[in-house]
Amino acid sequence: MATRQPTEEELAAHRKRQQEFEEAAFKIQSLVENIRHDPMKLRKITLHGVGKTRESFLRRILEPAFQARSLHEVIGLSRQAVRRMERFGIFEDIKIQLDSPRDSWLRDRKDLVDLGIWVKEGSRIQIRTGTEAGNAEASMYGALTVKNVFGGAETLSTSMAFGTRTSSAFQFALATPVLADPDKNLSINLYSQTRNNTQWSSYEEDLKGGALKYSTLSPFGYHELAYEGQWREVCRPSEKATLTIREQCGHSLKSALTHMWVHDMRDEPLLPSTGHYVRVIQEYAGLGGDVNHIRQEIEAQVARSNNAGYILSATVKSGYLHSLNGKPSKISDRFFLGGPMSVRGFKSNGLGPREGEDSLGGDAYMSAGVSLMTPFPGLSNYDSFKAHFFANAGTLVSVQPGQSATKTIDDLTKAPSVSIGTGIIYRHPQVRIELNFALPLMAAKSDAVSRGWQLGLGISFL
Repeated sequence: MATRQPTEEELAAHRKRQQEFEEAAFKIQSLVENIRHDPMKLRKITLHGVGKTRESFLRRILEPAFQARSLHEVIGLSRQAVRRMERFGIFEDIKIQLDSPRDSWLRDRKDLVDLGIWVKEGSRIQIRTGTEAGNAEASMYGALTVKNVFGGAETLSTSMAFGTRTSSAFQFALATPVLADPDKNLSINLYSQTRNNTQWSSYEEDLKGGALKYSTLSPFGYHELAYEGQWREVCRPSEKATLTIREQCGHSLKSALTHMWVHDMRDEPLLPSTGHYVRVIQEYAGLGGDVNHIRQEIEAQVARSNNAGYILSATVKSGYLHSLNGKPSKISDRFFLGGPMSVRGFKSNGLGPREGEDSLGGDAYMSAGVSLMTPFPGLSNYDSFKAHFFANAGTLVSVQPGQSATKTIDDLTKAPSVSIGTGIIYRHPQVRIELNFALPLMAAKSDAVSRGWQLGLGISFL
């Protein structure tokens, strides 16, 4: 059936309506522009649709809008307040309207305006179940989340998970914004985990603990300050466990302060093509318990790309664990290195000190990686697929109590383990998957080499 073409009269009427609309819009814009700096104050704010959220919480969010002294400031500060409300994730929809005071004795006041806010509160309870894969681990989980628990955007969450490395994990967390600021958060966490480390060492580990955390955003990045009390037990050694592993078995109690700073300017975390990333973690343990150390870890990454789809990224990581009580560190606190997401070409946690088949971990490490990602032949129209060429290097060493910094640096730099390889990367929306053929070029006598194909599945890669 042929479509009827509009007549000349209909086209002329449409053009006239369009012109009238543009003229009216221009007049309104001109009117607002002329009065935008005229003296004006916000007289009152009326909320509609609020049932579960506390009035005192909303008042703290909206209070800055009353500082406006012109129409321009009223509009700007009102929008800022609404954006803050949206960021808490407890409202499905928010609409605002400015209007003149409707009280008869104020109708002649041109310097006053009222703000009406209509909200639709979201569902408070969320239940999620499913499977997750990441950082060389697959797990199934169930989680219950209750939002806006006490009417101040608090979040109560409980979860349990069962996985390949973390055999079981249970967590309870209660988080609340500080001073009604979405950029400041205070939370308390209680958890219980069982870790299966038998893939690289002959033991399992039970952990139970709690943490009090304060997090905030600043112009320099994300900060998190935490106190954590953790009871650990290295347990259930296998029949082939070495003497060192058996000596590590038993209970320990760690009481620690931790600060983490993250500065992330990448375009995305899974497969960044531009930007840089820095993460610094500092820990002091010794506020109680039998663990006393300073632990620091640093990670930095930079990525660059061109219009042809080529991406070059470089990553460096380093960590240092210094005992303060003159005793060797505990295996629960040590660093582990190696694997398809770490130094490729070596088994998972296969670098560094080893006794028999057991990886013992280390007190200091350095690792670096350079990756070139190019359009994959035959799949160049799909940005999720990339050909991958890489070179990795890393060293993990133990540090004896009282050992000099010079010797530690010398141990880290004199003979790094090195590998090169090529493969394919697939960027899934939730995880990055790599299939690489790795060739170790240099390895220490104690390293567990993995020459050939390696599958990496996770979020953070070297």
